[in-house]
Amino acid sequence: MPPEVTTAVAFYGAKNGALKDLLESVQAICAGKLGAGFRPYTLDQVHSTVVRLDGALHAPSGLIVNPHYLDVAGIPRAIDYARALQIITSRLTPPLSVRIGGFTPGRAAAFSSRGQSPHERSFSAQGGALVLMGWPVSTVINGLSDKPLDDLRRRMNDANILHWYHRSWDDVDNDAHLVVGHYENSPPRDVAAAVGAVRGYLSRRPLEAEISCDHVAVIASDSPTLAPAQVIGHLPMDADAIARLHR
Repeated sequence: MPPEVTTAVAFYGAKNGALKDLLESVQAICAGKLGAGFRPYTLDQVHSTVVRLDGALHAPSGLIVNPHYLDVAGIPRAIDYARALQIITSRLTPPLSVRIGGFTPGRAAAFSSRGQSPHERSFSAQGGALVLMGWPVSTVINGLSDKPLDDLRRRMNDANILHWYHRSWDDVDNDAHLVVGHYENSPPRDVAAAVGAVRGYLSRRPLEAEISCDHVAVIASDSPTLAPAQVIGHLPMDADAIARLHR
């Protein structure tokens, strides 16, 4: 059976240095506020999705298509995985610097994310998931006139892939998000307390991390949590290895 999710991700696997310290601290704050209701990801499991590469056999045409692209475009077009990998490689050379934290509440920012300030979006509860968010450093400085992560995702249209969080051709998603865990049966006040505490922690501790080709893995899994995961490979890699999963 084809995997449910095929995705190119950054930071999957062993962590070290400042990123490891930050993730451990964020998870400790969540555990302190939510107790047994917090179900953390393992540090190895925490990742940032660059772009999903989902494929499925379109029976009438016999093509391997991106289901999301097909849903929006209404036209079956074969995924060009070689082009997709080339786009990722070129857009992450040189590496893309991402800023996590350092966004003070009430202070004007050069950009917003889905209508919210970067402080509000820096950590949030989303449908049972606790999500850490960062943005390209160039966006933090210049605003959304410079949105390299969204540009990478939009360029995937050339490979007949529509980014999972682009619900239309005009949507913008310049976020680098990392799920640190889930919460279950937790009172809303406790969830709000955890979110507020993490936002406060992040506002005082900015971190910059690089997303380079060396940091990107292409992973297949039957769960969006990527647990368990089948690691297909790291860049550079053979595009046919991805296509074969969906035949």
